[in-house]
This record gives sequence, structure tokens and C-alpha cells, in this order.
Amino acid sequence: MVSSGTTTSAATYTSTGTFSQAIWADVFIKWGGGITPTTGGYISGWFVRSPDGGGSFELTGSAIPMARAPDFIIPLSTQAYANTNVAFANGIVRMPFSPCKIFIQNNTGATFPSSATAYTVIGLGPDAVQY
Repeated sequence: MVSSGTTTSAATYTSTGTFSQAIWADVFIKWGGGITPTTGGYISGWFVRSPDGGGSFELTGSAIPMARAPDFIIPLSTQAYANTNVAFANGIVRMPFSPCKIFIQNNTGATFPSSATAYTVIGLGPDAVQY
């Protein structure tokens, strides 16, 4: 669980080729239980990139955002969300080169929910450039 105002980073990173077919994606959060964000609540997210194949990554810290602007922001309503609800980022997001990690800052005013059967998940859905 990630408390409000704190940050968390993925312990592992994507393998080469995970994003190789996508240029743009929709980013969303699927809740692992009930949450009621405060007014103005949102989630900031960054793709933490590695220029050398996963040997080194951009600097991240606990309870502080990264030094650059977020790669995506997921705005939230003050309505109660259930584990069946999702929230999407504003617009499509440019996908990073691989490998990368995802770094999240919780600005919801509430702790991310989780349970024995459900976890809060950040998801990516690739968008086609041409149909």
C-alpha cells in the first residue's frame, strides 16, 4: 500500500521488446479496493528510464517526486471508487524506450487500497497509430 504523499517505484523493469510495438498508450489505475480521494486528488507517474540496458536508472527518492515533469497524471474525482472502477490519465502518453521502471507519487489524500485478493495496479493499453 502506498500512503498519500508518498512515492513508490517498481522493483523490476520491463524487458526489451515490451513496449517495442507501441508509440502511444492509455495509462490507467485499477483499484484494489475502495478509496475516496480528497478534492484535487491525483496520481503522478514517471517512466524511469535506463540509458544502458538496465544497469543504471534515473534517480528516485522516497516521498519526493522526480526532478522532471511527470510523464502522466491521473486526475481523480472525490467520489468513492470501488475495486471495479478505473481512472485514466489525461490523454494518451508517449511510451518510453525500454528498459524502464514506473515511479508513482500518490497525491490522492488516501492510502492506495489492497487486499488478499486484489491489488491496486497501474496499467498501460497501447494505442494503434493506424487502424
